[in-house]
Amino acid sequence: MPNLTDTPHPVPAPIPGVSGCGHWLDRMLSPASVAIVGASGRPGRPGYRVQRVLREHGFAGDIWPVNPNHARLGEDACYPDLSALPSVPDLVVVAVNSRRVEAAVGSAIDAGAGGMVIFSNNFIEQDATPRLLERLKTLCRNAGIPVCGGNGMGFYNYDAQALVSFDSPPERPAGHIALIAHSGSVMTYLANTDPRLMFNLVVSPGQEIHGTVADYIQYALCMPGTRVVAVFMETVRDPEGFVAALSKAREIGIPVVIVKVGATEQGARMAASHSGAIAGDDSVFQAICDRYGAIRVRDMDELAATALLLSQKHRPGPGGLSSLLDSGGLRELMVDLASDFGVTFTRLSESSRDQLGSILEHGLIPDNPVDAMGSINADVARTYSRCLDILGSDPGTAMVSLEFEFRDGFSHYPALLEVARRWRIESDKPFVVINSTSRADNNLEALELGRCGIPVINGISPALATIGNAFRYRDHRMYPLADTPSIPEAIRHHEAKILETGNMGEAETLSMLCDFGLPVVEFRPAKNARQALEAAEALGYPIILKSARPGLLHKSEAGGVMPDIRTRDGLLDAYGELSVRLGDEVLVASMLGDGVELAFGMVNDRQFGPVVMVSAGGIHVELLDDRRFIKAPCSVEEASYHIRSLRIFRLLDGCRGRVPCRTDLAAVALSRFSEVAVALEDLVLEMDANPVIVTPHDCRIVDAMAIGMDSG
Repeated sequence: MPNLTDTPHPVPAPIPGVSGCGHWLDRMLSPASVAIVGASGRPGRPGYRVQRVLREHGFAGDIWPVNPNHARLGEDACYPDLSALPSVPDLVVVAVNSRRVEAAVGSAIDAGAGGMVIFSNNFIEQDATPRLLERLKTLCRNAGIPVCGGNGMGFYNYDAQALVSFDSPPERPAGHIALIAHSGSVMTYLANTDPRLMFNLVVSPGQEIHGTVADYIQYALCMPGTRVVAVFMETVRDPEGFVAALSKAREIGIPVVIVKVGATEQGARMAASHSGAIAGDDSVFQAICDRYGAIRVRDMDELAATALLLSQKHRPGPGGLSSLLDSGGLRELMVDLASDFGVTFTRLSESSRDQLGSILEHGLIPDNPVDAMGSINADVARTYSRCLDILGSDPGTAMVSLEFEFRDGFSHYPALLEVARRWRIESDKPFVVINSTSRADNNLEALELGRCGIPVINGISPALATIGNAFRYRDHRMYPLADTPSIPEAIRHHEAKILETGNMGEAETLSMLCDFGLPVVEFRPAKNARQALEAAEALGYPIILKSARPGLLHKSEAGGVMPDIRTRDGLLDAYGELSVRLGDEVLVASMLGDGVELAFGMVNDRQFGPVVMVSAGGIHVELLDDRRFIKAPCSVEEASYHIRSLRIFRLLDGCRGRVPCRTDLAAVALSRFSEVAVALEDLVLEMDANPVIVTPHDCRIVDAMAIGMDSG
């Protein structure tokens, strides 16, 4: 099971009578009253800024500054301490330095506060043990009081008009993007810079004293205005809660878009199996995202653009992108780049092409993408409007994009802005306006279009990356998740006895997988030449001879594999050579026909439990960057999706005249392998099945090994 020692809390039951969405964070994130410990009359102080920001952004509740040196601060009466407040505060903002924060937190708990925001970094010199941060976590978790921070920027709840921060964002209406960012700087960069981005919630969890990224995702999912959740995260402190949050998001159809930093850090453990050697922390995190359809993106720009596109109320159905442009050259550029981002264009029906041909100027190609820009005249708007209608009505269209040049205060064809607004009102297809350069100065026009529900993305590559992300989210939701597997206990107990002794050799692992119902090549163990000959005669030539020396984990690297042996004499020669170099114990196995090699692997992650891998197999498993990691267990449909995403799938699918291989059988085998990984998660640390040979007629595991938990 996942290691939950760092999970901060069981989620408390909703608090009766609290406004908001009934979540345990309600009193903190949707407060009716805010007390500010460390309130100040000095403009440079955080306590001063928090009070000003609440007032400036229309907070309708009570604001209670707390400072024994003042009777009033600004418009508000000031109180000497929390015990003097007229009633129990929903939220206490702790705007004091690290040396004073512990006492302030204790006072907030004693006052019965519903939550706290802590700005301080909670590190002090010559601190006692446990350190201040750990003491604060213990205090707040024992009290069951949520905390936003420390070392964060607070939060903006636009739906509740509760902006609690010492940083003041620009005025903007409530939108449909919930942003959760470990980094306070990322929070302010995204929330304060681009007016196209409109949020209903922005949170800086910081040190997650009591309240994790998972909790804030769950809260955002409860908010009726949320259409997409954008996350910038440094670590997962609550694995079980994080999985539950992503699962809930998938269930209700709200996409979660994530930038996860630290992707290049690999686990420190030296792994014995191929899959263990390959699976770094980021591979496992990617598997969790893939399982629940969370969208991994590379940077803040892609995070913002993807959230912007998915914040509109229309989502892509089946089909591809239909795109209308104002340039033949840009049309060609879009076609050249689309495959890099996984974007496919709609193959228009004959009727759609005929309709386009009837309205486009001579020389323009009536096919998708469409360059509709002929002569600049009064017919431009009418032509583009009709083209949009044709593209949007085509049965293969999942999304429509309109690309044209516009800047604030100028466009060669300003009527196209009105065309876009009209089409947004009349169509239920997702729609995006693109300016081909990311350097376009069009913030004001983009903001106006955004208020009409039209996202504007500057730059062909950013736009295609974003559209590709939307299509991948759609595709993820098309396959079902696997049920918890049921493995016969008698088989499990039989194999447990072997695994308790440590590593399992090839014969034992193949036998185990066979017991679990996986397709395994026929084989016989042998300890001398006579037994090897008997095994070969029973299996039938050609055969493959492999060393079975105990502890030999990677046979190919040690020269322990002798393939395609077709005669008795050839077998005796091969056995003699192997026995001299690697010992008498061998495995005799049937040779399979020509096929494509895959590899299955399993690692038992300390946070998220068993994760399986599918990749190019044989000697290429570690050489080629062609692999996918999948949270176990996975359904057959999910397994098929990941197999099809491999680059080697082109070989499996029969490129260059080859007969297609039985990838359906490979998907069934991978799904079953993932069930075995779950059944043995408390016994197996790592497991490999490599190669798994997929032919036009069959799928068989040829070699396998397992590393017992005690070996790690």
